[in-house]
Amino acid sequence: MGKLNKFTAFMGNKFQPVFGKIVYRNMRRKPIVPKELKRLSDLAPLDKDKVQLVAHRGLSGAYPENTAPSFEAAGKHGGYFGLECDTHMTRDGVWVIMHDPDVSTIYSGTGDVKELSFDEIERMHVARGSNADKFPGLKACTLQEYIDICKKYNCHPIIEIKDPRKDKMQDFYNVLLKNDLLKDAVIISFILDDLKELHDIDPTLNMWYLVNYLDNKNIKDARDAGCSGMDFSAEFNACRPEWIRKVHDNGLKTACWTVDNREMLASMIDAGVEYITTNSILPE
Repeated sequence: MGKLNKFTAFMGNKFQPVFGKIVYRNMRRKPIVPKELKRLSDLAPLDKDKVQLVAHRGLSGAYPENTAPSFEAAGKHGGYFGLECDTHMTRDGVWVIMHDPDVSTIYSGTGDVKELSFDEIERMHVARGSNADKFPGLKACTLQEYIDICKKYNCHPIIEIKDPRKDKMQDFYNVLLKNDLLKDAVIISFILDDLKELHDIDPTLNMWYLVNYLDNKNIKDARDAGCSGMDFSAEFNACRPEWIRKVHDNGLKTACWTVDNREMLASMIDAGVEYITTNSILPE
């Protein structure tokens, strides 16, 4: 998941109007920067038992996002329902953890991840992100390494599929199968074709449809794709609690991203959101 400018949405690889605005699918984003870590009990002492927290790209408010140290830190702290990540497949078929297809957002090299071999990515190091200078030589995390960390700390893998090639979904499913994660993993994506393909492979998978704005079409699309939940932008929907209730009325769970302050946390809890994704809020 990546923050977009207000009133934008992921709508395919071209400009499209959304709520009267123009948007573009492949927006470059900035790395997550260091944030003050805060405890859930300090921010919402009366409501802390109403929600489950998900660590966004690991403990990304203090560690370089989507890296092994970030996932390890969140897992070691304990209390998170899951550790969220983003994954793409390299040219030679290795699933790696990174948000953007353009590796230069975080890494020292350049290129599109799907056009690079894993060995080429291995020759790069993390150059940007929270406190990246404290981790010299840090390499990309593979999906398998991430899964091993989730299992080590008994956290649900929350895996965002960024790869738009639906013919790669059988390979992705095989990774889940090999690691006995068909029940424990939550698969999230903006890419409906990927979700539909996975549902065709295994209708029992737990999948959440990622969206910016909640609306009738997105809710219908989530249900038609076989999703059990919707994962939406907290910023864009905080003032629209009736839509969050509508998701529940359609039998879907609700999750949101990315919440790092008391006000947004309170609005999401008040609206009944079950899972809150954060860069910097610590569970007990």
